[in-house]
Amino acid sequence: MLEPLHPSGALPAVIALALSIPLAAHAVAQSPATADRPDLPPLGRLVDVGGYRLHTYCTGTRSPGRPTVVLSAGDGDFAVDWGLVQPAVAESARVCSYDRAGTGWSDPGPEPRTLHQEAAELDLLLANAGEQPAYVLVGHSVGALVVRVFQEQRPHNVVGMVLVDPTHEDARLGYRGSLVQMRTLATGRPVPPVRSLAESPPSQATGPALEACRAAAAASAVEVPFDKLPARDQEYHLWALRHPACLANQQDYLPDELAAIYARRRETPQPLGGTPLIVIAAVPGSAPPGVSLDEWRREKADHMSDLARLSSRGRVVTDAPSGHHLQLDDPLVVIRAIRDVIREVQQR
Repeated sequence: MLEPLHPSGALPAVIALALSIPLAAHAVAQSPATADRPDLPPLGRLVDVGGYRLHTYCTGTRSPGRPTVVLSAGDGDFAVDWGLVQPAVAESARVCSYDRAGTGWSDPGPEPRTLHQEAAELDLLLANAGEQPAYVLVGHSVGALVVRVFQEQRPHNVVGMVLVDPTHEDARLGYRGSLVQMRTLATGRPVPPVRSLAESPPSQATGPALEACRAAAAASAVEVPFDKLPARDQEYHLWALRHPACLANQQDYLPDELAAIYARRRETPQPLGGTPLIVIAAVPGSAPPGVSLDEWRREKADHMSDLARLSSRGRVVTDAPSGHHLQLDDPLVVIRAIRDVIREVQQR
């Protein structure tokens, strides 16, 4: 999958790489470049979801009448990257972060990697880990698309949502060095159904993709803004970067999935009904080449307002000082939004 350009207009090195070469995911398997490094045990548990294991880190106590909070990171990020948000939320709620298949401590999963595949895996992960609905789903960036698909497939399990600088289905994204309205690249091909590991096992990267993966694994330090994480979490983040699985991930159905989401919104403008929803938006400080800052900000604001209209109880919270990773730049705004949604759920 691809990430949107950051609100600053810049792309982190790992995402910029993905625009020209399919970026390999991260997993427990060691690459040749890092085989001499000792393994670092995961923060949470490795849970079997059908012949492969996903890592989930759940903290806090279950309480009657209180939903469980589920944190879905952006593409290329890990469960540990919620390290400034999860401990505070866990003071009063059950909260689970996770590594999607092929990232962090999770095993590679079936191909192709689609939003629907990831949403189904998340549902199975929570069930097999013994976590029960109702859920408040929190999605950052592309993770916001994953939780939206999850809600669409399992609406009765979701009672609230928080979208953190989310990717909109009509957004212009970085692709092969250019800014492209991704849904317009859809070919009309059907998105494959959710698959098992036996049906479609992952394949290893080769050639330039493999070399790019090995280069990405040579990270020597934690970059901004991940350097705001506590020391322990920085260690885990760096370990995950240095241990990629180097998968091929040759088929990318994101344009087709975005086009389908866009079409469904035309038919059902408010799919969340009255579900409590908060959209947290950063304000771009610069724009990509060829786009004025005013235009870029206006487009972003329109998209965030549109996402708030997913629910009759949706609203936008703007956080101007922060960059794309709001959960690191201003964790309090994310913590407050989660608590506000939980409060609305309980009041209902």
